[in-house]
Amino acid sequence: MSRALVVIGAGPAGAFAALTAALKGERVTLVDPRGVLGGAASRSAGVVTVQLDDPLDVRLVVRSMELMRSVSRSSVVRTGFLQIGREEDLSDSVEAMREAGVEHELLTAEEIVERWPVFRVDDNIIGVYTDVDLSIEPPLLGSELGDALASLGVEVIRQSVASFRTGREGIEELVLENGERLRHEGLIIAAGSHNRQLLLKLGIGLRTTVITCYAYKFDVGEDLAIPSFSDELLHSYWRRWGTLMVGGGYDAEWADGPDYSTAEPPPQYVKRSMAMLLSRLNLRNAPRYHSSLRGPCELTPDMDPYLGRLEELGDVVLVGGLRGYGLMRGPALGEMAYELLRSGRASSLTSEELDRLSPKRLILTSKRRRVWEA
Repeated sequence: MSRALVVIGAGPAGAFAALTAALKGERVTLVDPRGVLGGAASRSAGVVTVQLDDPLDVRLVVRSMELMRSVSRSSVVRTGFLQIGREEDLSDSVEAMREAGVEHELLTAEEIVERWPVFRVDDNIIGVYTDVDLSIEPPLLGSELGDALASLGVEVIRQSVASFRTGREGIEELVLENGERLRHEGLIIAAGSHNRQLLLKLGIGLRTTVITCYAYKFDVGEDLAIPSFSDELLHSYWRRWGTLMVGGGYDAEWADGPDYSTAEPPPQYVKRSMAMLLSRLNLRNAPRYHSSLRGPCELTPDMDPYLGRLEELGDVVLVGGLRGYGLMRGPALGEMAYELLRSGRASSLTSEELDRLSPKRLILTSKRRRVWEA
């Protein structure tokens, strides 16, 4: 096949890397057996908030929201976000937003209930409110993003990568499971929890972990017209979508690899999350369990994502380690992955931040350079 920029992985990072490249006039091939946002992202809770504890993460979310809104027709609703907890529990997030220049409000318990009477909060609790945050239906966003990519001529190949052909300059060719071979003029590997398996095909060990993350949908029988919110005392998070409240208690399990099972979660997980929801909201109707979401999340030891090159791979950029924050970190990091591939720099990152995110910190073993030099 003739050469094009190739992106492996059509999750939030890969799909928006492909979109960025196509908008620059590049010919792009996107490779993912599950299609656009068809993997872990389609099973995510869809909460997107700037209220995180690291200024870099806050900036990533701000840009990711801009990118997702640029392709959305009906998959994105601006709900705002309310973080509820003790003042000392919220201080890191408040400081990160201040450093990133994000406007926010501090609310007393009384002010929270005055503004949204459905909330139940104690006097020793405060709230931090931001109004830019989003509630997203991931499968619908995937459909809209797929349409945007198609309109720009991006080819989406629904195949897995079986192997790589390498040479002195690094990865020269991809071999797909159907035997098709793809040569490239630049390659971005953004396959999330599959990155580790892909790099092992190249003799490179990546120090990451995969877990299975759960979220739940409860039908409360009415549109509550409240912001999405997190409860830092009970460690739960929620967004609204029509009459549904989507979220849960950060339930997760260690996994040997990416889990796309549709099996129901343990009943105690659902029961506990429903109790968390009821403890914070005065509902007129008893919530009804609607369905669950489960999907793989890739973690790094320091919980930072990774973005950058490994010299032995050649004209290749790696991006991953989104830690279940795929919709919050991924679009911005995908855009930066394309910039890094073509210009050697990411316009929104300092050199110190690029060093911090370098995938070199995660390499366990690498046999490739010795093979090429033999």
